[in-house]
Parts: sequence; structure tokens; C-alpha cells
Amino acid sequence: MVSRRLLLGATLLCLLVGALGAFLYLRQRVARCAPTPFLADELLPNAPVVAPGELPRLPAGWTARAPGAELRGPAVDGQGFDLDGDGRALQLIGIGNYVMTPAAPVRPGQRYCFSGFALTDSAQRSPTRARLVFQWRTTDGATVREAATTWQPVTLWTPEAPPRDWAPLRGSFVAPDDAAALTVRVEPASDDRLYLDLLGLRAGGDDLARLAAPPERAAVALPRVAPWPLGRAAAVAFTFDWETAMGGLVHSRSVGDPNVDQDYLARAVRMREGITTTLAIFAPLNLRATYYATGYNFLAGNPERRRFLGDPTFGWASQANGWTSDRWTRTPWFADDPYGSIASNPGWYFEDQIAPLRAAGQAIQSHTFSHLYGGLTDPATWQRDLQTWNEVAAAAGVPHASSLAFPWSGSAGMSDAAWDALEQAGITSVTRLSDQAQYSLWASDAAGLKAAPRCRWLPGREGRIVACPDFYLTPARADLALRQVELAVTAGGMIDLWAHTEEVTTPEQIAAWQRVAGSIAKDTRLWVAPLSEIADWQTAVAEVSIEQVEVRSAEGVEVQTLTLTNSAQRNMAGLSLKLPATTQRVLVSGDELARKTGQPDSPGWWPAAGLATFDLAAGQTVEVQLWLTP
Repeated sequence: MVSRRLLLGATLLCLLVGALGAFLYLRQRVARCAPTPFLADELLPNAPVVAPGELPRLPAGWTARAPGAELRGPAVDGQGFDLDGDGRALQLIGIGNYVMTPAAPVRPGQRYCFSGFALTDSAQRSPTRARLVFQWRTTDGATVREAATTWQPVTLWTPEAPPRDWAPLRGSFVAPDDAAALTVRVEPASDDRLYLDLLGLRAGGDDLARLAAPPERAAVALPRVAPWPLGRAAAVAFTFDWETAMGGLVHSRSVGDPNVDQDYLARAVRMREGITTTLAIFAPLNLRATYYATGYNFLAGNPERRRFLGDPTFGWASQANGWTSDRWTRTPWFADDPYGSIASNPGWYFEDQIAPLRAAGQAIQSHTFSHLYGGLTDPATWQRDLQTWNEVAAAAGVPHASSLAFPWSGSAGMSDAAWDALEQAGITSVTRLSDQAQYSLWASDAAGLKAAPRCRWLPGREGRIVACPDFYLTPARADLALRQVELAVTAGGMIDLWAHTEEVTTPEQIAAWQRVAGSIAKDTRLWVAPLSEIADWQTAVAEVSIEQVEVRSAEGVEVQTLTLTNSAQRNMAGLSLKLPATTQRVLVSGDELARKTGQPDSPGWWPAAGLATFDLAAGQTVEVQLWLTP
């Protein structure tokens, strides 16, 4: 007979093994950020996005940046998706939008994780991506630090092939020492509609640390790289949408076009005239602008009756989307081409204006070949359009486009796959983005002034495509334009002042542009350049690294030795460093920079104001020595 002591020992051993197994099981679930049974670990109110009582637009305590975020689903309005069986999910629309959780209390040094699931029913039938941004806050609500995950894939739903599962959306970070609360934002990488469900926030998530995006390079305290060449405080681009009759003129869209009711051929003639008037404004000021051209701008005619892009008909060009009629939903886009020449149809072909622009040093970039509405265009059409623009531009001696201005400011609705098409075509900067709140990357006040105008990385394409803010310049808005420039100076940013070339032809319009351009040209705080060059410079500055090599005392002063490396693929003429106020001497690669007063106008010297200015070639590393008074 088995003794009672042996039986008791075996029972205790089984209990111990069971407890150990349960402990390991719970530990694994905590590491994976999975809900843990028997533990009240959920920190997120309304985690399954169920709002109590009356259904509001968002669950209680949640916020969004703009419209386009709301509860949807069979139990709410009969539309949408549901993962957890409660009849609703959280819908998110817009690349400039996000949804954010209520603040949850946290402890410094503790790891926290967020988990949920995402689905898209993209109108372009293409998958997209999203990321999480952890925002750590103090007890009074001030943000002390942010940390982002990588961009994570979102599952595509189609009626032909509905997926079995939604895509997991997860992230995990350790609370910093001064954190008392945490909010988490869900951000999209495109305008594809997202559905979010089974959202949770809890302690743990060790296994998710690999999803953390690389931290941004810490800023070097002293010196710092100035944002613009020669230490300028802000950058300004003058740009124009320049279209033949085949652009937005014959394809009239009433939304946002003040001249939509005017004869399109008369407008085309003014588009031509605007080249003459704008060049006359810029020439004495020595300013270079950007002319965003449509495809027929490069043609001297079309007597051979070439058919472009497969002679498409665009079903989206309807009255429902802002067109004056439904004609273009059933008529090929290029059907009105007169198949003539510049001599017979000067409003249709502008090839003769290319040479004067290039001779004046002006930049020519893409306004698309077709003047299409970007957010309604499928990726394959985008690809054909960008390729065709580059082909006709090259035939006219114009380099491939690296910058694009959206016709009709029509970026709203751009899918992740459509952005892929732009990136693959070599587009590295964009402007004329939608100003609808959920699609806009910049906030504006009631007067239309952007609070902090500066180029931003396009979400999901950091380091590859930069999006730049613009301001529509008319005679009535000239004062506002100059105020926008001051905001750019305050922010160390940039602004793109633009119009159609047809809108710089009357005496009043010409006078407004002369006034604004003249004021900006003489302002030594500003760097004026084509938009693509401004965007490329900002990208290159992000690739300049600073490393402190040595600090020593010599001759009663402190000598700091630094190395600067330009990892970008562009030469940086006039790179400036902001120096400590106690700087007495500056040596670059052993050569001492001359000390002068005033604003630098060329590399190789530094003023008492504290800007060391020199050239840094692509891939070059230089040694900089600063002699500082203790």
C-alpha cells in the first residue's frame, strides 16, 4: 500500500508542476501581448470598441485628428466589418488622420504593449500598411516622448476572395522614467479605408520589441546643421501649374477652379502668356521657379494622331466627383485633340515654350501627363501616365521628373499601391496635396495659413518621398502669402507659393506677384529655389551625421574636434553649422575659415552671428575644429 506521505508528495509535485506550467503559459501570453486569463491586465477602456449606451462617433475617451474615424459595422449602420462578434469595428480613413486611445496610467521602466487587428477594403483593390505611435505623458498630460513601430501590413478584403483572418497590428515599448500615462495612435500609410477591432493595451510584449522602428538620430547639441544653405532661416518655392487646353481646361472640373465657366481655349492662351509674364518678373530678381507641366506641353503638335495611355476613358470624371458634366465618363480623355500643330492650334501644344524656360534656368516638373485626378486613379494608370510624361519630356530635352504637383489637389484617396507607382517612377517630392482634413498633412487656420509650414516625410515613405505645403497666391491673398513666409521663418521650414500661369497675366495679378517676389528676393533670411531642390536639400540634411572625436584644452581655450559626414547622394554647397556663442576660431579640414560680419553669401567663412559655412560633397567626411572660450 502506498504510504500517505508518498501520496501527499506526489500530489504536491503535480500541483507544483501544474503551477509552473500555468506560470510559463501566462508568461508566454504576456510576452506575446495576448490577453491573460485570471489577470485583470487590460488597460484600454472600450478595448473591443464597444461604446456604452448610445453609439457615438467614437468609443468613449477615444479621439481622432479629423473626420473619417468612427464606429461602423452591422450593429451600427448595417455596413462595415466586425471581427469579435459585437457588431462593430473602428473605421479610419485618411493618410493625415489617426485614432488615439484614452490615456492609461503606466509605471516608469515597465514594458507595455498594444495589440489589435486591421483590415482594408481598398477601392483600388490593394493592401496597405499602418503603424502604432506610443505617446508617453506626464501627470499633467504633457508629452515627454514618442516611439513608433514599423509600418505593418494590413490584410486586403475583396468580395471575390475574402480573407480568413485580419492582420495583427502590434507594438511594445518600455515607459521612460518620467512617464505617468500612455496614449497610442493608429496611423495609416495611405487613404485606403481601415477597419480596426479587438484592440487592447496591457503590460508586457517582450516578443514584440522587434517591431520598433529605428529611433531617430539624436540631435547633436553643438553645433547643429542649419536647415538651409548659407544658414538661411526658411526656404521659398515659386511654382506654377502650367497646362495646355488638354490639361484641366478641356476636362473642366468645377471644384476649386475659379475660372471653370470660362472658355477653355481663351484660358489656354493665357497659360501661354503667363510664361512670358512670369519670366519677366523673375529675370531681374534672379529667381528660379518650378513649372509643373502636363504632357501636351512638350508637343509641337499631333498630326500623326498619336494615342496616349491606350486612349483611356475615366469613369471617375463624373458630376458626382465634381465635373461639370458626365461627358468624360463615356468619352476618351484625349478625344478633343485637334491633331494639329502649334501654328494651327497654339492653345493645345506648348513645345515652343520649353526652350525659353530652360534657357532662363527654370525647372520643369510633372503635373501628370493626363491631368488626372490622382486619388481616383488606379496604380496601373498612374504607372502609364508617369512613364508617358517622362518619354515626351525627354524628347523635348527635359530630364525625368522627380517632383509632382497633383492636379486639382487631388491626392485624396491615394492608395498605398498608387504611392508605390510614384516612388517607382522616381518621384521624391510632391505638392498640391488635398486640403481636406483627413487627407491633409498640415493643419490650417480659418485664414488658410498653415501653422508650421515645412516639408514632411510622406507617412510610410520616410526618407523616400517628401510632401511640401503650398499657398495659393492671388492679388487678394498677397498679404497672407507674406505672413505665411514669416510662419516658415519661425518654423525653420518652407512654403510653396503657387498659381496657374494664366493667373499672372492681368495688371493686378502681375503687380501682386512682383510685390511678393520682390519682397522675398531681397530678404536675406530666405533661400529661394525650385521645389525639387528644396526637397532634395531637406532630404540630404537628414543624412548629415556629426560625431564628436575629441575635446581638449590648448592655449587657454577648449578645442572641440568633430567629423561631419554627408551620406547623401548630392553635393551640399553652402552647408552651415550653428556654432556656440563662445566660438573664436573654426577650422575645416585644417583650413581656417575667415571671420566676417553679416549674412554669408558664399561658402568658406563664418560671421560673428555664428554660422560656419562650407561645402560638403556627396559621401565626403570633413574634420571640423572649434576653438571655444571657456
